[in-house]
Amino acid sequence: MGFFSWKTADTGESIANSHSPRFKQRAVFLLQPDGEPPVEESWYAGYGMFGEVDAYEWLAERNGGGDRGVGIDLFFREDPVAVPLKFSFDPKAVYEDLPASESCEFQGYFYPELEVM
Repeated sequence: MGFFSWKTADTGESIANSHSPRFKQRAVFLLQPDGEPPVEESWYAGYGMFGEVDAYEWLAERNGGGDRGVGIDLFFREDPVAVPLKFSFDPKAVYEDLPASESCEFQGYFYPELEVM
C-alpha cells in the first residue's frame, strides 16, 4: 500500500508522515464544515487516517455516499466536489474560509532530499 498525503489548505505545507525524516510530531486536523469540530491526528502514519476517521471515506460520505474507493476517485477526479477535504495544522482554522487541500506530490514521504544520487 502506498502513502497518501495532502498539503494544508491554509499554508500549502506538506503533511509529512511518521515514516519521513521531515516528520515533526504535531497535530494535523481534518477540518469539517458547519462548525463541526476538526478531527485531530497527532501521529500521521501516511495512510489517510485522522483519529478514527478515514479521510477518503469521509470525502465519500460528505459527497453522496460510498466507501474509501469512491472517496479516492472523488479526490482525484478533475471536477471539484461539493465538500472537499481540507487540512490544517491550526485547530482553529475554519473550513468555509479555506480552499480544498491539494494532494502532496511527495506522498508525505518521498521528498527530494531522500533521492539517492
